[in-house]
Amino acid sequence: MLLSALSHPVSNLKNCGPKRASLLKRLGVSTVKDLLLFFPRAYSDRTALVSLREAARNGSGTVRVKIIDHRLIGNRYKKFLKVLVQDSEGTFGALLCFHRNFLKNTLKQGQSFFITGKFTKNYNEIQSSSFEIEAIGENEEFTGKIMPVYPLTEGLNQNILRRLLQDTIKDYIPRLEEELPDWCIKHYHLYGGAKAIQAIHFPVSAADYMEARRRLIFEEFFFQKLFLIDRKNQSRQTKSKRPQIPHSYQKAVIEHLPFELMDYQKAALEELRKNMFSENVFSILLQGDVGSGKTLVALLAMLDAVECGYQAVLLVPTEVLATQHYRTIRNFTRDLWLDTALLTGNMSKKERDNILSGLKSGEIKIAVGTHALFSADVEYRNLGFAVIDEQHRFGVEQRYQLLSKGNGVDLLLMTATPIPQSLAQSLYGDLDLVTMHGKITGRLPVRTWVVEDNEERITSMHAWIKKTLAEDNGRAIFVYPLIEDTGKSDVKNLQDESAKLSDIYKDEGCVSIHSGTPAPEKEQIIQDFRNGKIRVLAATTVVEVGLDVPDANIIVVENADHFGLSTLHQLRGRVGRNSKQGYMILIPGGKVTEQGMQRLGILRNEHDGFRIAEQDLQMRGPGDFIGNRQSGMFNIKLADIKHDMQLLLDSGKAAEHLAAEDPAMEQTQHIITRESFHLRIKNYIDNI
Repeated sequence: MLLSALSHPVSNLKNCGPKRASLLKRLGVSTVKDLLLFFPRAYSDRTALVSLREAARNGSGTVRVKIIDHRLIGNRYKKFLKVLVQDSEGTFGALLCFHRNFLKNTLKQGQSFFITGKFTKNYNEIQSSSFEIEAIGENEEFTGKIMPVYPLTEGLNQNILRRLLQDTIKDYIPRLEEELPDWCIKHYHLYGGAKAIQAIHFPVSAADYMEARRRLIFEEFFFQKLFLIDRKNQSRQTKSKRPQIPHSYQKAVIEHLPFELMDYQKAALEELRKNMFSENVFSILLQGDVGSGKTLVALLAMLDAVECGYQAVLLVPTEVLATQHYRTIRNFTRDLWLDTALLTGNMSKKERDNILSGLKSGEIKIAVGTHALFSADVEYRNLGFAVIDEQHRFGVEQRYQLLSKGNGVDLLLMTATPIPQSLAQSLYGDLDLVTMHGKITGRLPVRTWVVEDNEERITSMHAWIKKTLAEDNGRAIFVYPLIEDTGKSDVKNLQDESAKLSDIYKDEGCVSIHSGTPAPEKEQIIQDFRNGKIRVLAATTVVEVGLDVPDANIIVVENADHFGLSTLHQLRGRVGRNSKQGYMILIPGGKVTEQGMQRLGILRNEHDGFRIAEQDLQMRGPGDFIGNRQSGMFNIKLADIKHDMQLLLDSGKAAEHLAAEDPAMEQTQHIITRESFHLRIKNYIDNI
């Protein structure tokens, strides 16, 4: 069967007419392939039915029970359904149907059901409030097996979906062409594609499920890596030969620096120069730890592009950060007489029109801004170099929107979130990597403490902070995980705590800031904080990027165990940015786990961002590293990079081998792989 047959609408399937097809569409299922890749969210193991007592002891399980009675519990304003059940051993239990009173009509007395869920013993009673139910009788065919549990929508139940999948697998899977090369399957000991699809829906054992999952994850990563390699090859377009220049703009800025460039900065700059004057357009990811001086390296590279006769832009995620970078660039280039501009969404029509005119004419040489830089009405005379800061905040397509504004535009992406090399090479296969290891000299390592959240310790901490601020004219930042109360009493929020801080630090001045603060107000607060009108800032992680206040030397993070290590390391980079000693105080929440304290201990003892990132990856997974970067990739359904790192690396090697040995996938053994890849690309483009 050709792979194209998988694109047939589900309405063509047996037992799936237009009405059922419309219900499936609510679940994101429109084609046969969508249905086959509609993976279960859980499984009901009927091969190992347990008693109510065993389920309560284990915390979960599948139990066969009989409905004894049901009643509505509560007051006249709010009632919920409580269902009394009994298992084959004669043990009684209760199903607490919160917000599911409609089950009264389903769970009829005397009928038997499979109950799969979580069980506890409360008030001397076995209870479950989180469970799936399935009637027994006409569904004996599903007894004694491991059954898939799918996401549902009104009008579809588990048995309808199971039968539909069974029929589809029976009709399509035996004729399904293998998408991975035979050598790849043999070398990495993978299930065949057909067998994997069968087993992921209806596994015969836990081992069968694990092997199916392994094969399908490998396939996800494999085609994603091919996609990245293809993108990289496509981006290797030639560009106009750039004239040899004396780098006079660079030299003028470097000569007036109050410090000498570090060796790693010089090495990174030399790498950028080499690529800028090569015949091919480049895409480079520049990664460096907090405080390594990436922005200066990027600016110096931008000046080379300008000296060659091109325009350069710097794209950042927030207006605050854009304003800060704009001021920094203006300060560094004040003697060069270069027209620079700040372009954001928060400016008057007259200001915007003047900037757009300057960009179109080429009068403006350097532009700094937010998403406004690649708006539809923005035209550049000769855009030749683009820098994207905090690149994980932007999707792949946003990157290409910016590049489409010029012809043969060199691209430099920057991240201050250190990424382990192996992960970076796999996630960013369409980019070349330049890594800056080191920090600017003259900065002292930030002293990091973990402080217990009790009244005595917190009172002493505030007294020490007030004393330290008075002695060195410093600034303090308090960071909270939430803006306002969400009902989680163990998590502190900015709204409540900033009021307390304002009272404690009334002499120093205390103001709060978060993502919802209007841009002009936010900018004014940061300016007042910078010049010392206010000395204490209460904030969310909005300060993670974009806050550069040299006199800020204390940062306090409440509920620190709720943050990833990479985020905490970024926050630590907000203090100690001058020659003064910086301090970070981590206050864990009242319900901190042993692993949470372990993570905080790592941050206390380690200052190298790359080593921290390695440990963060092992403990939490790559969420902090990836951000929105995956938004432009194929949809990842099964993979968990934290646990599937080896599959990520193996599949990457396999894709690179294929791309090296048979780039066009013309060999007979690769024709189906090529067809599958092109179909995936087409679906990806159609869904943008």
